[in-house]
Amino acid sequence: MDLTIRTRGEDLPLKVRRYAEQKAAKLGRYFRDLQRLELIVCEERGICVAELTVEGDGTLLRSQERNAELHAAIGNAVGKAERQALRFKAKLRDERRKAEPEEGPAGSEEAPEEFAPIVARRKRYAMKPMSEEEAARQMELIGHDFYLFRHVDTGEINALYRRHDGNYGLIEPDV
Repeated sequence: MDLTIRTRGEDLPLKVRRYAEQKAAKLGRYFRDLQRLELIVCEERGICVAELTVEGDGTLLRSQERNAELHAAIGNAVGKAERQALRFKAKLRDERRKAEPEEGPAGSEEAPEEFAPIVARRKRYAMKPMSEEEAARQMELIGHDFYLFRHVDTGEINALYRRHDGNYGLIEPDV
């Protein structure tokens, strides 16, 4: 799988592209089927930002790193994705081991432990259509880091969230 590199602003020098491809190639060993490997590089307020998205084996990993140096931002983003892939593979390996019956004295087999999240609270509320600005105001009023709303223009359910940099992010469904 080839690495897709997108930039916001000016093009990357060939040397930096090769460095990114070399670093990202390491991620191939963690996946049998790597569908997407995408790196977005930009500069925000003098700081280099590298966002890496890896999609393979039915999982999606995303890492983002900021650094004054572009090479360091790219290297750290790949390193973070590598650690996420290792955790994911270890979790899969542990689940497979628990699912396999262990040989031992009769009656000593334990049922495999399955992932069962506990929903501690359920909430229902009427979603009136609103703009992104109104959703941001509502989110600030209730003091949450995210807000679900029906978009006034599209009629679809969107999620507005507060990013680490203090700005807002919007999640829209891809139909």
